[in-house]
Amino acid sequence: MPQFHEIITAHNGILVADKASGELGNTSLTFTEISQDLSKIISITINSAPDLVFLVGQLESTYFRIALSDLSSQAIPLRVKKLSHDECALYHPIQQTCISAIACDPNSGFGRIEGNRREIFGWELFRLENIPSENISLRLQLIGSRLEKIFSQPLTEEIIVSSVLSRYAAGTPEVLDATLPFLATETIESLATRIFNEEALYLSLKDQLPEDIWCQEGIPALRGWLSARQENPSLAPATQYVCPENYTALAYSGQQGDLGSFMHACVHSLRRAVKPSRKTAILACVRNEGIYLLEWIAYHRSIGVEWFFLYSNDNDDSSDRLLAALSEQGIITWIRNDLSRGTPAQQKAYGHALGIMPDILNFAWVTVIDADEFIALDPTLYKSLPDYLKWTETRAVDSISFNWKFMASEPLTDETAYRLPLTERNRSFVRDDVIGAGIHLVKSMFRPAHALQSAAHHPTSSPRYALTMCLSDASSHLWVSPPGGLPAGPGFADRTVFAGIGIYHYFYKSPEEWMWKSSRNRGDNPSQSGIDLRNFVDSWIGNFMSQVEGNWRTDQEEKWLSGRHNDMHRELSYLLSLPRLRTHSQKMTVAARQMAEKKTVGHLS
Repeated sequence: MPQFHEIITAHNGILVADKASGELGNTSLTFTEISQDLSKIISITINSAPDLVFLVGQLESTYFRIALSDLSSQAIPLRVKKLSHDECALYHPIQQTCISAIACDPNSGFGRIEGNRREIFGWELFRLENIPSENISLRLQLIGSRLEKIFSQPLTEEIIVSSVLSRYAAGTPEVLDATLPFLATETIESLATRIFNEEALYLSLKDQLPEDIWCQEGIPALRGWLSARQENPSLAPATQYVCPENYTALAYSGQQGDLGSFMHACVHSLRRAVKPSRKTAILACVRNEGIYLLEWIAYHRSIGVEWFFLYSNDNDDSSDRLLAALSEQGIITWIRNDLSRGTPAQQKAYGHALGIMPDILNFAWVTVIDADEFIALDPTLYKSLPDYLKWTETRAVDSISFNWKFMASEPLTDETAYRLPLTERNRSFVRDDVIGAGIHLVKSMFRPAHALQSAAHHPTSSPRYALTMCLSDASSHLWVSPPGGLPAGPGFADRTVFAGIGIYHYFYKSPEEWMWKSSRNRGDNPSQSGIDLRNFVDSWIGNFMSQVEGNWRTDQEEKWLSGRHNDMHRELSYLLSLPRLRTHSQKMTVAARQMAEKKTVGHLS
């Protein structure tokens, strides 16, 4: 018979999951004090797998994830190691890492659970306390009995298929998710192919998993797109999508290389198998970037970028009209990213693009940058971005990391204010030592079919599929020596390379534009409306002021972008010749002036 336990941490807290982010934690609050923002998590043990506990939501099916690990879903299995009569440690089901409970914050009563420990000390100790039978719901009993059955035999492909057709996931999606860490990668790939091709199997899953985004949207979207591409090999990307507000799980699943569900694993496997027929695209989030968009798009078209996947949310500069016109003219795919409060817009956009939207798979390479970042190519070495990418045809590489240079600010004048292109009015470089550790950050171009998700600076992958990452000169991307106080990670590169290609970051622009942008909520932060003054601290203001003086700038003359201005202007003239684009562009200029004056004078004086 399955047994059910509360898991008590070293801080006498119980396990809970934050409903918004899915983060697993422990709380010192009593059950009656737990807010509606938290879901209580309990454990199930079964006779057929006595060395495991399965974490599940007590009152309802709950998506949750363990920080600093690749574990997330609606059921997370952990290995139990008894240490004394009433204490145990809880380990990753496959790896040799254990979980640790961080002490609860005195204000919120919440402390997260982390999954990367390799030694047992006090915070890695837990107690399992029996839950009285009268508190065990029929749903929990059903989960327990189904786990007992499925784990009583080897987890083969046929056992999983039989379990699906026997409707083991109906009302209990936890059962399929619990098997995921133990399934061989080849088994998942074979199951994914069968689900894709066998209609009865897919329809059964679709009926049993009504809340699973990858099942409900990922499979049919991929099926429909592949069928359309087969009929029309020159198929253009769709011009508009909507990423619904309730797709919050896309913002968090995959950020740590974790798979959010059994069906997430299957969809990722299917997407990896898609062969692209086009070369390069850009994926970006654009919020209130209307006055810069046409120049940015025109420049990147001039170096060979074929398509743009642009996500936007909460624009108040009228740029939605410009984005709509660009999409209607077949220049971009515009995705309206609807957000619930607190959802990180950028992470949700990348999760949708790399986990649900099929069109991006038709491109061999996608670069994730912002609208103030330009891919800079030395025109004496490379005619275009595809020209630069020729070397990748002879090397096994999944992701290319570009270093960047920051462009210094310039004052706006009556002649330059929102008239002269940004790349023509800002021509000076900020010295690397002024930028400091940030100069080691990278931006990435990668194979979208191979990426599970993406952070702002690098793609993420499932541990089942490693990404080969190189710097722009084809040397290995190493990140063993991050700046002081920061964890090692692929967002940084130990060695900076800027030979022939890199990113120009127009972060500072002008004092007016910098203040305007700094007062907006950033795309990588949870969404909020209105003016955001959190950035305006001494260090942030000092960072801007440090690059204003001439002695903080290099003597280097910018030549890479200026050498392509004629090509950029030809593309810009073409864009402005399209219906409604010139009108909307002019309206953007007026709106930008008004907004900048309002935010810099009205709010920040």
